Amino acid sequence: MSLRRSHGSAAVLACAWAGLGLAAACGGSDGAFVGGSDDAGGDVVPQDGSQGSDAPAADAPAGDAPAADAPAPDSGPTRAYHLASGGVQLVVSGPELGLQITPANLADDVDVIEIHQEFYGVPWDAFEQGTPPPPEWVAKMDALATSAKAANKPVFLSVSALNGGRDHLAARTVIKNGKVDSQDNWSARCYDFATAADGASKKAAYLKYVGWMVGRFSPKWLNVMVETNLFFEKCPSAVAGVVAVSNAAYDAVKAAAASTIVFPSIQIDHLYGYSKDTCPDPNGRKACFDAAYAQIAPLKRDRFAMSSYPMGSEIGGAAGVPADWFTRGASRAGERPLIAETGYDSTSIVAQTGQGTCVPAISSSEADAATYFQKVMAAAVDANMDLVNWWSNRDLLVAQFMTDCPCTFDATWCTVLGQFRGPPGDSGVDTQLFGEILLKAFGTMGIRGYDGAPKPILYPLWQKARALPLAP
Repeated sequence: MSLRRSHGSAAVLACAWAGLGLAAACGGSDGAFVGGSDDAGGDVVPQDGSQGSDAPAADAPAGDAPAADAPAPDSGPTRAYHLASGGVQLVVSGPELGLQITPANLADDVDVIEIHQEFYGVPWDAFEQGTPPPPEWVAKMDALATSAKAANKPVFLSVSALNGGRDHLAARTVIKNGKVDSQDNWSARCYDFATAADGASKKAAYLKYVGWMVGRFSPKWLNVMVETNLFFEKCPSAVAGVVAVSNAAYDAVKAAAASTIVFPSIQIDHLYGYSKDTCPDPNGRKACFDAAYAQIAPLKRDRFAMSSYPMGSEIGGAAGVPADWFTRGASRAGERPLIAETGYDSTSIVAQTGQGTCVPAISSSEADAATYFQKVMAAAVDANMDLVNWWSNRDLLVAQFMTDCPCTFDATWCTVLGQFRGPPGDSGVDTQLFGEILLKAFGTMGIRGYDGAPKPILYPLWQKARALPLAP
């Protein structure tokens, strides 16, 4: 994957701005539901070839951890929540560069392996035309699926028809010099499935893609549209089309694999009105919540799935997260919540303006991350959540990168930073500052450092949270 800002790496990270309250700088026929083979056809079945008849009902607590973790009858307290994490890291050396989904330490550290597939693009053309996806992309997906299966853990799969900036269709897969890359912003901005001339074929292509991915990964939990409401904020005229696609994906997965827990995810910081773009008056947040909730209400879902990154927001950081933060949205319709994405940086972010001045952008520490993690886990227990996904197992970036400004500690990393900073802008937005924070926003959210070393405060808390046996 390219490290250039114009490609998928920067686009996927664009959602970080929205989650941190910085979004101002961000820029027909249902078709057949197919998948599970190397081409764009075939039936959707679990990866092991079964029909899923022995799986628990969709709303039952997910008790598919390895049998060795199951408690004996009357053995004491248990937990409903499964802890998930992903292995995304920015790789700056070797044959595969850019944002890569790595094994990290997932086999040792998690109950559930998260595969967040926004990093390798969607083969839109192949699924739309009914031709096989690029073999390089297929090999990448197969490697991820094989790694998850080898770890003998259930999978939480996140896919989306929307790009990282949540204002275009998802980046499309391209192959460059035999490597998987992606092209962002190739579609019309605020693409409308309901009115576009190719809306029906794009919808069918996305359903085929979802089916293909379900066939490969046999997920226990499936996010069919990541942070859907951020697209709704930016593209209110195209809401109905995305709702229809998300609901069609939900229906198709449930028809093919009924035990799969399926949902789109909702970015709750924005849902609750913590966005100056869409809710500029703090006193009007209740009205903003009501209006935003009305947009997401028609989305079919088995859980109220949330993403939240409250660093740098008007909430007041980790200490200011309200007690009902993770239950407010779900309580509207009596839904069971889960956390599809969350995290908190263990270091501050220092960035350079276009004028060459280094400024503190967001203040944080591992103690702050620990405070937030404890609030997340308290909410998981109180709300009987069955899944909590902490964004990263290892840090996305090396820690020095977050605060070394103007950047002198390592030539390779500093070259990467220069690519993300880009040239000065003339639009009134400091594009150099924006580009740097864009890259650093998710930088140190891991329970381990970039090199895999456990963090001294956060990692023991994670292990303590996993110490209770999973409920059968």
